[in-house]
Amino acid sequence: MKKLLLALGFCGLAWQAQAQAPSLSYHYKVDLNAVKDDKLTVSLEPKDFNAQGELRFYLPKMVPGTYSIYDFGRFVSNFKALDANGKELAVQHPDDNSWVIAEGAKLARIEYQVEDSWDTEQENVVFEPAGTNIDAENEVFVFNNHGIFGFFDDQERRPFTIEIDRPKNLFGGTSMERVAGDEDTDVFRVADYHKLVDAPIMYAEADTAIIKVGDADVLIQTYSPTGMVKSKDLVQEIQPILESQRAYLGGKLPVDHYAFLIFLNEGGQSFLSGSAGALEHSYSSFYCLFEGESGDIAQTVRDVAAHEFFHIVTPLSIHSEEIHYFNYIEPEMSEHLWLYEGVTEYSAQHVQVKQRLVSAEHFLNEMSTKMATADYFKKDLPFTEMSKTCLDENKDQYPNVYMQGALIGMCIDLKLRILSKGAYGIQEMMQDLAKKYGIQKPFKDAELFDEMVAVTGFPEIKEFMLKHVAGTEPLPYVELMKEAGIEYSDQGFRTELSLLGFNPNGGIGFNPEQGLLMVANEKFIDDFGKELGLKEGDMLKKWDGEELTPLNAQQVLTSYASKAKEGYELEVLVLREETLSKRKMRKRNRRIKKGKKVDPLAIEEVLLKGKLKKVKVPQEHALNLLEEVSAEQLKIRKAWLGDYILEDDVEK
Repeated sequence: MKKLLLALGFCGLAWQAQAQAPSLSYHYKVDLNAVKDDKLTVSLEPKDFNAQGELRFYLPKMVPGTYSIYDFGRFVSNFKALDANGKELAVQHPDDNSWVIAEGAKLARIEYQVEDSWDTEQENVVFEPAGTNIDAENEVFVFNNHGIFGFFDDQERRPFTIEIDRPKNLFGGTSMERVAGDEDTDVFRVADYHKLVDAPIMYAEADTAIIKVGDADVLIQTYSPTGMVKSKDLVQEIQPILESQRAYLGGKLPVDHYAFLIFLNEGGQSFLSGSAGALEHSYSSFYCLFEGESGDIAQTVRDVAAHEFFHIVTPLSIHSEEIHYFNYIEPEMSEHLWLYEGVTEYSAQHVQVKQRLVSAEHFLNEMSTKMATADYFKKDLPFTEMSKTCLDENKDQYPNVYMQGALIGMCIDLKLRILSKGAYGIQEMMQDLAKKYGIQKPFKDAELFDEMVAVTGFPEIKEFMLKHVAGTEPLPYVELMKEAGIEYSDQGFRTELSLLGFNPNGGIGFNPEQGLLMVANEKFIDDFGKELGLKEGDMLKKWDGEELTPLNAQQVLTSYASKAKEGYELEVLVLREETLSKRKMRKRNRRIKKGKKVDPLAIEEVLLKGKLKKVKVPQEHALNLLEEVSAEQLKIRKAWLGDYILEDDVEK
């Protein structure tokens, strides 16, 4: 899972092959044409069900990849258990997620209603990519199946058939196999509940594209409320990163099909959770992003898609027993979030520099930003312990998995490159672990470090993991970077293109009287901003010719950033209060303090113009390529970053 300005999970990976006894299969029915009060009616008919005594029925307390307790059963109401004659059986509801049917032998059908989580009034809001949406008015439905369908106690590994009646014009995008149906009905079948949870469905007007990546067929389905973004437009953004990932993984993907399900919220409207992002699955990923011109959201789609798609490696092919046998009611966490989320996030960044999609400087800046952000989290907490306790006492530390976790991945990569004189890195280690384990075979949490030694051949890697991952020793940035000809500084500078003329972290405010964003503090104005003529207190009315408001700021500034480059001429229209002399301002302030009336300051419109330029930006944990390096350092650097390009080459 990845949240933007945030965090990022894996879903439903209990793949252990088991003989399927013929005692039970699930047959669910849902009718999208019969929505009432924003609720769907769900009907379950267990087939070949020879139940005796008490039955317990569940919806999940939690699902893999969310790292949050959501209690999906709280969205269920009007639960009924019926016998063959339609007579109601007694049902107890002891907690949010369970229902107890005493006369299990008589059960013929279960019916209940489920509300969606996207616009609920309940507390503990579900991150949208993990939730459900029932929007009959706009004809769009999002099924994260753990929020719709349940299972009987200890019966998760029985087959599920899902029959969905729908309007003829709607298409159901999913990675599940459609085994039957007609023009207004879909029938899907999966081997067990884990695979059902692992395959979300999005119903909307058909807007799809299919691309071939190696031997894999990749579906892109997009819901764009205004029609501004089309799936065919996103192909050019998604395909290059997938091709790069295929090359990064040795030329072949570990899946033969995949689905990108992309839901775009109109304009600047936020989601109920306040976050945008995605949740990954084994053969698909579901995205909740903001609508904008396809070119404007391109980098967002690339960055998020790069992370989510890499989960086809871990945890799909490399995962522990805690994930393999995931308990939806009493979940137990693995020690190795550094592997599932951290290495995935690192690989999503690393592939881009190694395949020449971004410059070496861009990649190093991303890593140094993660170092700075990681400083805000606990330093005396072993990462393995944080992973095990991220649902309770260390819940607030979880976002560090995308910072420190990615940096652990980077340091393992560098350590292996140094030990092997450039021949072997984390890419190769992950491929070797995937060959040894794979989809069907989990590893034991306590044995992973030994397994890393077994596949790499380097005992030093276990010592490294015990010190810096299971222990609290800081990651050795200085010594590792030095071996690759990269200078590390606690406090330094980086040179980057100034897009705004000021640093928004501390330099942006809000003027409630005018309802406009404003430049809050002159100390955050950089050299370009000074040349542009920005001043503290300036209210931003138009940016690059577009009206700018707090509601559309993300859309306007993202559109602007997509075309900004060095030398681009920027126009900013600001509202500026008249400037008084120091003497007059002191006199005015004295009158205000005494409660006397003063005339409001005059406000004038000022049009500022300037050409974008690079500026020096102070940076903690600065990483810079050294120009003078030894042959050994250059060998490690090129093995690590590949035939990298520099920022100047990107702009040319």
